[in-house]
Amino acid sequence: MWKSFFIGLLSIFSNPVSSFNQEGIKNLKEDLFSNYNHDVLPKPEVEALDLKLGMALRSFNKIDQIEGTVEANIWLRHFWKDERLEWNPDDYNGVTEISCNTNNEYDRPIWTPDIYLYNTAEMPLSNLDVSNAIVYHTGDVIWSRPGMITSSCIFDLSDFPYDIQDCYFKFGSWSYHGFLMNLTIHPTEVDISNYKLNEEWNLEEVFSERNVKIYGCCPEPYPSVLFHFILERKSGYYDLNIIIPTFATATLMIISMIIPWDSGERISFATTVMLSLIVFLLILSDSLPNTDQSPRLSEMLIGLMFFSLIVVFFTVMITAMRNVDKNSIGFKKIMIFLRKIGVIKGCSNIERERRDSYNQAVNPEETFKEDCEILANKLEYYMTYVFLFSFIIYSLIMLS
Repeated sequence: MWKSFFIGLLSIFSNPVSSFNQEGIKNLKEDLFSNYNHDVLPKPEVEALDLKLGMALRSFNKIDQIEGTVEANIWLRHFWKDERLEWNPDDYNGVTEISCNTNNEYDRPIWTPDIYLYNTAEMPLSNLDVSNAIVYHTGDVIWSRPGMITSSCIFDLSDFPYDIQDCYFKFGSWSYHGFLMNLTIHPTEVDISNYKLNEEWNLEEVFSERNVKIYGCCPEPYPSVLFHFILERKSGYYDLNIIIPTFATATLMIISMIIPWDSGERISFATTVMLSLIVFLLILSDSLPNTDQSPRLSEMLIGLMFFSLIVVFFTVMITAMRNVDKNSIGFKKIMIFLRKIGVIKGCSNIERERRDSYNQAVNPEETFKEDCEILANKLEYYMTYVFLFSFIIYSLIMLS
């Protein structure tokens, strides 16, 4: 008998809402909600209702730069005071707090603010739970709504994939202007103590700000609260899968210049390198939106693609000059023009002097082929050095 008595007494002291408190809570709710109207703003007589807004960030589930949206798991916290919900704990068996409904479909709901996500990308706050609120005997109310929200965000991809984005959630009342409800930021602002790290983005900074705007529809001011999130992209994926393979492939353009001409593989090798760079550019385009922005990585790939295009162009031209025949009327005209401006004049005269010393006749067709080969050697020599130095400087600039 005494054992059961002490167990019951221990359960009473260990549980704040004990059996005798249940009767007090029942009586308290009957008294509080006897003349309570949840459709009426709990506004004081003179001042506007002071509503403080805070948020706990749990995780970023999806950050979509193509669609321009950010999906996050949050707890949206509201703090206000409803003087109609004050009571004396001594009158109700020491009850200091109760849990009340916020859903109007249930019995005895309390008034709740109509806070909306202004920059929403879906139905406003449709995925936030209509949870119960905690009401204290002083009339202070805490309402925390857990769930998912999806907001729009303008992504600046000029430094992609080393970009830093500033995304925010903008909350405000839809029907209560600043003269009725004063929306402010709770001292806790954004709680990130339970934040789960994102695999693609680092959360660098979190801050809040309060704005007041007068819209064209209404003369009253409408305050809003913005929760900013500074996100820095983790570039490791793009470094390992795009940047390093692209530059490794691009260096093959230099190797293509030492392939022997008589092997017949120089043109096909240079063309294969150019097509490989185009494939990397197509892979990158799947990760970017269809806008007129010029990401840094895209500019790098396009620059390497033009380098490979120049290599292919001169490879084809030099190959054609080394395999010229007597029917190449176009090349004959080019040789005549280059001979007139002195590009190959000196080399041709040296060859003629050598032949004159051996009393050899000068064949115009052989002289034409020799002029083409001389010009091809010159182009290959100078273009190799020009391309090599240009490629090194371009790579250092882009990788810096």
